[in-house]
Amino acid sequence: MKNKLLITSALVSGLVAFGAQADETKITGDYKLSYKMASGVGAAAGEQGFGRETQINVSKSGELNNGLAYSTGFSFESDGGDTAGASGATNVVMSGEGVWLGVTSGDTTIMLAQDKAPNMDTDAVPRVGEVASTGASTQATKYSRDAGSIYGSFGVAVSQKVAGGALTLNYVPQVGDTGSNNNDAASDQTGKGGYEILYKGSLGVEGLTVYAGMNERDLRQTIGDGTERSSQTNSAYGASYNFGQFAVGFGITNEEGSLISSEQKLTEVGATFAASDNVSVGIGYAETKDEGTTASTNKEEVTYAQVGYNLGGVKLQASYYDIQNGGWTAGNDYDVLLLRAGAAF
Repeated sequence: MKNKLLITSALVSGLVAFGAQADETKITGDYKLSYKMASGVGAAAGEQGFGRETQINVSKSGELNNGLAYSTGFSFESDGGDTAGASGATNVVMSGEGVWLGVTSGDTTIMLAQDKAPNMDTDAVPRVGEVASTGASTQATKYSRDAGSIYGSFGVAVSQKVAGGALTLNYVPQVGDTGSNNNDAASDQTGKGGYEILYKGSLGVEGLTVYAGMNERDLRQTIGDGTERSSQTNSAYGASYNFGQFAVGFGITNEEGSLISSEQKLTEVGATFAASDNVSVGIGYAETKDEGTTASTNKEEVTYAQVGYNLGGVKLQASYYDIQNGGWTAGNDYDVLLLRAGAAF
């Protein structure tokens, strides 16, 4: 099957209430099937089982009648046994996925978006398999790569191409507003405003990837009074370099504020090697420290090894994670094996 499916404008005119354009609509997607085994001496050890994730993306781009370029679309995702539920229910298959409408003039793009604008749920550490927050999420509970990003809330983003990459400013009026209501409703959210600024690009150097960003978000502790506030300020930066078959990189995330129990710092390093056109291997290490204490359990450590095999239409992954002091708890030590098979269309 081709990597993308094109729908002609004749069909689109029957799907879009705003009228037909000559532009084409693209539908892409992917699925992942997994098997996970975890063991150890911690309280949550001894689990195993199958998992699945499927996603469909619909997008459209072209030129407006005023000459500006535009891009718009949305995604559907189903994790495990997610089903379509009532509006606002947490099991709606679109919950947590994004929509966007962007307009571009030259090197500047303005987007109204949830989840789709460039954001701090990113890094530069090279990997062959899944990050620890996916592969060992219930064991490495302090690992946090996204730096408290506000990307899951609706907002306005302005992105400017610069220095071989993009500088993006993202503002959301209410943190936590994911658009769970229907299109003629509004509700009072627990969140106040939040913003995020991020650069990610090559700085004009081939093989180099650099990113740096910071964000701030506020929440009300009591809905309606607007007086009690909790806040969080986060920063993240890192870089990687591709040497051809080899790639190495690092990332550092700092999170602090009253929205989290303590100030924490994540430091991660990784390296990959492409043994052939089809086989790649990788190793990495991540430690998340509680900066507010010197206790012996203030450091959660994750060491991982990964291998990937590309069969063409299907890709296979195997990831092993060794977790020490999971959740900053002495004795919460685990071994996790995650096997995945997936394909894109």
